[in-house]
Amino acid sequence: MITIKVTKNNLENLEKTYFNYIVERNIGYILFVAKTDKNIITAYDNKKGNNFKVTIQGENTLELAEKWSNSPATLPKKTKEYAVPIVYLDVDEQIGSDEVGTGDFFGPIVVCACYANHDTMKVIEDYKITDSKKMSDQKILQVVPSILKKVHFTCKIFSDEKYNMAIKRGYNMNQIKALAHNYVLDKLHKRCPYVKNIYVDQFTPETKYYEYLSSLSPENVQKNIVFREKGELCFPSVALASNIARYTFLQCMDELGKKYGVKIPLGAGKEANEFAKKFVKKFGAEEFNKIVKQNFKNYSEVLNDSTPLV
Repeated sequence: MITIKVTKNNLENLEKTYFNYIVERNIGYILFVAKTDKNIITAYDNKKGNNFKVTIQGENTLELAEKWSNSPATLPKKTKEYAVPIVYLDVDEQIGSDEVGTGDFFGPIVVCACYANHDTMKVIEDYKITDSKKMSDQKILQVVPSILKKVHFTCKIFSDEKYNMAIKRGYNMNQIKALAHNYVLDKLHKRCPYVKNIYVDQFTPETKYYEYLSSLSPENVQKNIVFREKGELCFPSVALASNIARYTFLQCMDELGKKYGVKIPLGAGKEANEFAKKFVKKFGAEEFNKIVKQNFKNYSEVLNDSTPLV
């Protein structure tokens, strides 16, 4: 991967050359993304001058850089090689967020925002990071503690008690997620105010997302977000955020298990229901209500009419 500066004229010629390979346009501060069998070329907007930033990923990056760069003589003799697949649309400075726990009957919802830049690609290579759903929990527990020391991030843990209280007040799952995403993005962006591109793994339409935040003061709402389904496959910041969120969720589940001396199942399937029935019998409905999402179908399936609710 290599980053170069190009003139406006060179940028126009670059765009013409790769016109048939352009897969994206106008993503945040990205002008266009061209994807060939061997390369991904990303061009960034520059409203302050004539020089535009371009990143080139893939094979023969130095050769391409020498062809298009304003100053080929200043280019390094060797470029960084990364073993990760060429999938990211943007590897420039960015912040991205993702969440986990929304499909689990037991345990909290965890939302994480993470900062990433060119150097972060080395972290992704070293630990072979991809979407957390494609990595085993064992692998996540093994590698993420080391990653936490190498990246900037912010997490928000939304406990079941807070979740159930919000649901009773009329909030829905997506509104809760929107508020949590906004919280971590706003907090991290204030630590890194120079970052222009902000990405969210999309879970609701953009207009609905901001509608969910209408109760907040405008200065507390993070704007200029790029929403993308499967964002963890497009942006390294989202991929890292998904893994850190998953790690934090697993840690929370481990702490809950230690508290009650049990191993709590993940998900919301039959195993969760069977465990829940045994848990209620042993610890009672009051404790049960503290660690589950009460608006899940599982809740009514587990607790019958004769069970006292708290």
